[in-house]
Amino acid sequence: MNWELIATGFYLGRFKYGPGTVGTLLGVPLAYLFGFKWWLVLLLGIPLYLLAVKSAEYMLELTREKDPESVVIDEIVGYFFSFLWIEPTLKMIVLAFLVFRVLDILKPFPISLFERLPKGHGVVADDVIAGLLTGFILYLIL
Repeated sequence: MNWELIATGFYLGRFKYGPGTVGTLLGVPLAYLFGFKWWLVLLLGIPLYLLAVKSAEYMLELTREKDPESVVIDEIVGYFFSFLWIEPTLKMIVLAFLVFRVLDILKPFPISLFERLPKGHGVVADDVIAGLLTGFILYLIL
């Protein structure tokens, strides 16, 4: 399996400017196609999380960096988890994208705690928590 291809979101993570934002865009069709039922988000999200951890760990070894910027599978999976509580309408897809990117960039508490997890879990878990918080915030507001 080509772990680098997966970790970089089909090499979108190689974009010079805003690779995380560009990579998050791959989560949009995933959310649109499968985010309409909470159980589908979990059914697909959990294996995607494990795939993301494995591919992130490959990139950690390859680059010797703590959280390589080119790894965007964490943003894709994290954004997908935004739709656990909300329906993927056009409005929600856009709002979730904006809220998720802000939370992912700023990493407020408790998101920042999850970066401390070991290896690939530290790369991916903070984005999943950002996604879950995004969905929860939008559910409460709207």
